[in-house]
Amino acid sequence: MTSSDLEQRMLAFQRCVEERDAKAAEDLLDDKFALVLAHPARAVMPRQRWLDVLPDYIVHSYEVEELSVDVDGDCATVLQRAGMNATVLGQDRSGVFVISDVWRRRGGRWLLWRRHSTPISAGELPGAN
Repeated sequence: MTSSDLEQRMLAFQRCVEERDAKAAEDLLDDKFALVLAHPARAVMPRQRWLDVLPDYIVHSYEVEELSVDVDGDCATVLQRAGMNATVLGQDRSGVFVISDVWRRRGGRWLLWRRHSTPISAGELPGAN
């Protein structure tokens, strides 16, 4: 399995988010996936809650400003700074974010285990507990 396999999975995950395709996202997420935020308040959104919210996560635009990918065996980290215009559960979620993804190779395929998202200029994420 090559890093291009990881790149394909990363692109597929981004498509799932932009197309709000929870069914396709299920194939890309580790069973223990969670979205973790540290700012403006710590919040953890487990896999099922994230999948439930995805249909109401409307991405109007998304632009990666910086991207770094590191792979070590069956673990990969992806760090990005991205500008996004989005509406989540009817609330504005636009701004610039620093996002780190941790991918793990399980059963021969890359699965997203954690997404850490830190908004540089956005408010709280609606729907996160």
